[in-house]
Amino acid sequence: MTVSTIGSNATQTATDKRSNGTSGTSGTSPVSISSVATQKSSRSAGGDTVHISSQAIDLRGLEAQIQQLPDVDKARVTELRNQIANGQYQFNYDRIAERILGFESEL
Repeated sequence: MTVSTIGSNATQTATDKRSNGTSGTSGTSPVSISSVATQKSSRSAGGDTVHISSQAIDLRGLEAQIQQLPDVDKARVTELRNQIANGQYQFNYDRIAERILGFESEL
């Protein structure tokens, strides 16, 4: 049996297929890319084959790069903190109001 992951949510394990009696990919749970992305295709003792799309492998690489980035831009925080302390920071109330309204409309 071959399981291919091309597109989103297009994965299903052999156990999932046997348990729900389908051979399609609807209603499937995603397979962890990290567990299979390092192997473009692998063969188990039962002869099953898994194919990971290049897009999924690229996505995993981007996730790794994002995890390397700091959570906070410390230089920007320090700059803003100094501007506020010195009374130099100007609030743009119209922009703040627009952002709040935009956020509320998305909910």
